[in-house]
Amino acid sequence: MTATHDPHPALARRSLLAGLGLLPALPLLCSAPALAETRPVPASASGVFRHAGLLVTEDDFKRIRGHIAAGEQPWTGWWNKLCADRLTSLDAWPSALPAVYRQDRSKASLYRDIQRAWCLALRWKLSDDPRYADKAVETLDAWAQTLKLVATKAEGSTAPDDHTYILMAGMQGHQFAQIGEVMRSYPGWAPASLARFQQMLLDVFGSICSGFLKKVSLGSHANWDMASLCGAMAIGVFCDRPELYRQACDYYAGNNKGELAMFGNGSIVHSVYFMHPGHFGQWEESGRDQGHSTLGMSLGGDLLEMAWNQGDDLYGMYNNRFLAAAEYVARSNLKDENGNVYAVPYAPEHNPSQPHTARWTEVNQSFQNYRNAWEPIYNHYVNRMGLAAPNVARMLPLCEPNYGSGNGDDMVYPTLTQRRPAYAGPMKAPSGLTSPVHDGRVVLSWWGSVGATSYVVKRAARANGPFTHLTTVAADQLLTHTDTPPKGVWFYQVTALGSASASAASTAVRAAVPGERRFSMPLNGSNGTGTIGALQTPAGQWKAVAGELLDGATWGDGRLNDKAIVFDGKSAGLQLPEGLFSGLGDFTLSLWANANSLRTDSCLFFAGHDGFSYMRLVPKGRVGLQFAITGAGFNDEQNLVAPWFMPIRRWVHLAVTLKGTTGRLYVDGTEVARSDAMMLSPRQVGDQVAFLGRDWGHASFNGRIQGFRIEAGALSAAEIAALAK
Repeated sequence: MTATHDPHPALARRSLLAGLGLLPALPLLCSAPALAETRPVPASASGVFRHAGLLVTEDDFKRIRGHIAAGEQPWTGWWNKLCADRLTSLDAWPSALPAVYRQDRSKASLYRDIQRAWCLALRWKLSDDPRYADKAVETLDAWAQTLKLVATKAEGSTAPDDHTYILMAGMQGHQFAQIGEVMRSYPGWAPASLARFQQMLLDVFGSICSGFLKKVSLGSHANWDMASLCGAMAIGVFCDRPELYRQACDYYAGNNKGELAMFGNGSIVHSVYFMHPGHFGQWEESGRDQGHSTLGMSLGGDLLEMAWNQGDDLYGMYNNRFLAAAEYVARSNLKDENGNVYAVPYAPEHNPSQPHTARWTEVNQSFQNYRNAWEPIYNHYVNRMGLAAPNVARMLPLCEPNYGSGNGDDMVYPTLTQRRPAYAGPMKAPSGLTSPVHDGRVVLSWWGSVGATSYVVKRAARANGPFTHLTTVAADQLLTHTDTPPKGVWFYQVTALGSASASAASTAVRAAVPGERRFSMPLNGSNGTGTIGALQTPAGQWKAVAGELLDGATWGDGRLNDKAIVFDGKSAGLQLPEGLFSGLGDFTLSLWANANSLRTDSCLFFAGHDGFSYMRLVPKGRVGLQFAITGAGFNDEQNLVAPWFMPIRRWVHLAVTLKGTTGRLYVDGTEVARSDAMMLSPRQVGDQVAFLGRDWGHASFNGRIQGFRIEAGALSAAEIAALAK
């Protein structure tokens, strides 16, 4: 397991402020105008499930039956293949076992019977022939009456215990639940038998999935979490257990929901480790190999489609962050028209299962294009929502011969069940436009539109224009453009061009070059009135926001005959408001601090998604005064380290700047540390939780703090020196 910056639960005692960081609290609804179908009430809010409501709903079955009746492709072709499949034979019998082990041949019986029962369930649901329903129920009943255990190896076996029973519990648990969810509407399945099957799933599979999600660690790859998430969600819906469903939604979303929590590599911010320009999302296992990366796509598509069918939009979280991963993984498995490998950008990351020894530095392009991974992803984002996904679209026909899943990882016949008619609505405006400043330049990224052939990028000095043409980007290129405008505040807009006419323009976004004030909190008041700060939103509007004193933080003497926050060296802290670092690439943070004494790893400042993805300023690190930023735990920190600890018993001005990949640490206006290898920035790690004076893993700072500031953009050495006076 990976050694991590482990939180101390005793310090997690206060509710977070409303509206945490960049994370929308569940329920996760899409706006109604964007949808072509009536959305159910989110199950995360109501705790009430829609049946059938996992990968295939009753509406889906009705639609698929219509396609088959009309002889439409690809549904009719895949229906004919299903009907000819030996797995739908009425002469076969289930092979239920009391125990199934990942390390021996018993797993083959489980895999085969699950695939067989799924095929039988589809055959019944699409033809209304009860013979196939009876055979499917026969298989489910046999396993419900017999199975008591899934494990890695049998007692006494000399096989290695690699704990992969967790994967089997998640993957086969969710697949069993898919079958049960389809068959629950069959009147020939006795209620007592259905209930027995539900209880078996809860006892044998669901308990493992839920238990794994409670033991949060970065020591496992994303697929372990994704398997458990699929298992917990599917079993939760089928068994009408809303607590399992909510656990899966909250974990994937990284949703603290008022409590400080940790999330593993299956949480979307951790699984998509780094966002490259063009909304190109580096998957956590991309440095490992593509077999495991595409498994993440398979499990992720299933997870997100199940949630969608229950009214929760996990697909759209963090500006379609999973689509960013799917485009990245698909590109990693494709070659150009000349058979050449594509150059795929990569931000180095430690292998979580090999702490301290293995660091991935490039994509492992091992080219796996056989996995049944892409149908839910393509059919949601492209056919349902009208977004362009060019790399996923190229993978789809390579994987459409998608029956085989001999390893039991994937649902079979996904083209039959998941393919939707092509998007037929009007061409949408480009969406999700972002404009972080990196190395003093504006880096634009956006989501494309079905039907677009190119995109026109424009810039203006005012939000309402007039906009001037900058460049045109072809639809088959990475959808990004880097602009180097003169100093000032600028607005950007992108318009899609199609074969017929232009779409509407995107929403305009704002960027300040080289930067501007983002946040100021003087912290010089008294009687609890001094935690008010001024925050400039990405739209350029100023608003007053408040921090919250925690666990004994109080007021004491400041620098200039005023007041300062006093932290007690135990658990005192100041919780900062949301959105302080939203969208920031280049940035500056600064504060004044006066330490009574120093304790290793206490924090002057902490902000992040959770305890594995964060920034922190530490007066006494392992070597010296330290600023660290990481997206994957303690071992992955990128550091600025002074050769000595922070001075004590006097006021000290501290500042950190990041411009591009160059970070600088200043003490009293003088640079004391520099690194040119700072790949991560605030926009990569998030700021769902933010504190002054503490994190939640160590004792708090022992001393006083005031004058906290954040700049969008890196201040110069002269500007830092002026702040330190």
